[in-house]
Amino acid sequence: MQEFPSVSVVIPSWNQGRFIGRTLDSILKQDYPGSIEIIVSDGGSTDETVDVLKSYGDRLIWWSARDQGFVDAVTKGVARATGEILAVQSSDDYYLPGAFRAMAQGFQQYPEAGFISGGEYSIDLAGNVMGSSNPVGEITPRTILFQTVPPQHATFVRRRFFEETGGMRREVDMCADIDQWYRVSHLAPGHYIPEMVAVYQLHPDQRTVTSDKWYPNLMKMVELCEQEPRYGSKFRLTDEERRNLYTYWEINWTGKRDMQLARPIAFAKLPDLLSYSPRTRRMILGASINPMLKKLIPGGLLRAMQPVPAKAAELNLNWWQH
Repeated sequence: MQEFPSVSVVIPSWNQGRFIGRTLDSILKQDYPGSIEIIVSDGGSTDETVDVLKSYGDRLIWWSARDQGFVDAVTKGVARATGEILAVQSSDDYYLPGAFRAMAQGFQQYPEAGFISGGEYSIDLAGNVMGSSNPVGEITPRTILFQTVPPQHATFVRRRFFEETGGMRREVDMCADIDQWYRVSHLAPGHYIPEMVAVYQLHPDQRTVTSDKWYPNLMKMVELCEQEPRYGSKFRLTDEERRNLYTYWEINWTGKRDMQLARPIAFAKLPDLLSYSPRTRRMILGASINPMLKKLIPGGLLRAMQPVPAKAAELNLNWWQH
């Protein structure tokens, strides 16, 4: 692979006009010697998105027409992509300075990698940094299921592997990006790089917050891969791993949507608590016993124990404005 491979960034878009200019600027302002192609696959937005896209002239490839959702939008965008490296970026998330150089260096350092993923910050609508993630090491099917999931907004994949796996699957539309990295990792491992490369925008309208499909889609992702020989022959869960993983997912993703729904699921698992793995035990206790204990602790003490969130400006996360 050349030192600075060509990159195609596909941006599926739907009514994120208040954010998408930031996403585009964070790509256009990258100090990257290689070619960067930006493709916006908009699903017929009815807000200011189209006006924002028009303002960028010929610096983008874009269209706005009704589609069948996230996977369909990405598939249409990838069909137009010509870069050796492919990134799928959300229209409300954005890159940090040096992200593309860090990606290229990562592929140089790990030439066997099918994809590269960097660190991320998450921010709320007020610009407060609510969290960060910066995993290390090789990315395999096992690490995706039991350790960390490569974030879509901080991941770059060799286009040939994206195409070899058939692209994103509508059968698992809610976790199609996770499913994509999961399948590619069966064919070629991914690798985390130490650089922070992207920012994840938290807001109430995200699919992560509003959808009840996460848990069943993740299960389907695993089952479909195990049924297909080119994936199933390389990695499959034991019965015990499956029991722990599915329990963890059920409580975790139900709780993200509504903790009141997750609590009885977790309570039902308490009698067999010691038969689960440490990670699943923590999830069960976190959704059942811990909320009860928190009620016994004064609110002022709880607030004092929580870290004060940093502002985006303090970490130069607003670099795209300059």
